[in-house]
Amino acid sequence: MQTYDGLDLVDATQYARSGYPHDSWARLRREDPLAWFEPEGYRGFWAVTKHADICEISKQPERFSSEPRLTILDRAREQVESIGSQMRTIVNMDPPDHRTYRGLASPWFTPRNLRMLEERMVESARALVDGLAGDGEEMESDFVPTVAALHPLRLIAHLFGLDEADEPFVLQATNQMFGAQDPEFQREGAVEEAGAALRDEFFAFFARVARERRERPGDDLASILAGAEIDGKPIPELELLSYYLIVLTAGHETTRNALSGGLLALIEHPVELAKLREDIGLAASAADEIVRWTTPVNHFVRTATEDYELRGQKIRAGDSLALFYASANRDEEIFDDPFAFRVDRSPNPHLGFGIGEHFCLGATLARMEIRVLLEELIPRLESIELVGEPRRLASSFVGGVKHLPIRCRIRHPRRD
Repeated sequence: MQTYDGLDLVDATQYARSGYPHDSWARLRREDPLAWFEPEGYRGFWAVTKHADICEISKQPERFSSEPRLTILDRAREQVESIGSQMRTIVNMDPPDHRTYRGLASPWFTPRNLRMLEERMVESARALVDGLAGDGEEMESDFVPTVAALHPLRLIAHLFGLDEADEPFVLQATNQMFGAQDPEFQREGAVEEAGAALRDEFFAFFARVARERRERPGDDLASILAGAEIDGKPIPELELLSYYLIVLTAGHETTRNALSGGLLALIEHPVELAKLREDIGLAASAADEIVRWTTPVNHFVRTATEDYELRGQKIRAGDSLALFYASANRDEEIFDDPFAFRVDRSPNPHLGFGIGEHFCLGATLARMEIRVLLEELIPRLESIELVGEPRRLASSFVGGVKHLPIRCRIRHPRRD
């Protein structure tokens, strides 16, 4: 391990080429679970690879701050991380602000709204599966743009009360935000100019949404946030627009990657696919296993606010710690046979939604979206196979399959 520089943990091109570096994480968990790295071109960081350590750090936001550094980027990109450095979202807030702002969205997440949203999810999933069915013969398609991207996009747009005409902008801008290092999605021009342009487009779009919701409020989440107050005053514009951006984009991108990676896992594990066919009641546990297996949010960074000792290592105030959730989700001390994909895995204490102060606000919705799509797709799926190599996103932050070429036969639904 002494000659290992940790570059494959953070280099976007290696994620695109080889996927998540599970072999390296397994070695680190076994030999050096809290390792300090300074890859060429990067500021130094502690690689936190064990489930228990991530939990310990995440439950102490007063000692490990979310604010100064959100992800591990090379020095050049870190200097001009236009979206992250010029937003103030619940993702990079610490208490007490984090709890205050997180609580603003809670009035929307009522049982009634969730039931109504699930009805919309079923409609979306059924229509997308109908599209895959075609004329009942075998169909070839790229599952990501035709299903995995559209299902969460439609749901998150509905949650915000957006028009269907807005969806292409949201999709393109989200691709460019999370695919900023991917040649397929990155904008033309210098990194600084491209990032600034994307930020400005996002904020102009969300400023219009906020203005419309204040003038004509509805029962959507965008209206609730536009009308929310803190200490008797409206949310500051920067925080409001940042709130819109992170919920809309992160809620879409992560679920898309879970769906695409989840279908790939089912194709590669036909025994597990057969289990789902035989008992679609396993869709809920399968959804959680898909999140564990894919871990769409690969890492976040925390910054030590004081000296701290962990595993005999002295962490200094100001040090960065990269919490590799995807590694924790293969931790041999936590999961039985962690490199096996099991749709009926139980218990499943994965960290795919984080833990502690920053547990994912949309975790319930994400689970529902995945479960509902499985419930609509699997009972009608007669055959499925890959017809090309899956292609992965060039990102060490939010990773996943960006293209999944498949051939499938989908049974038409009965029309009574």
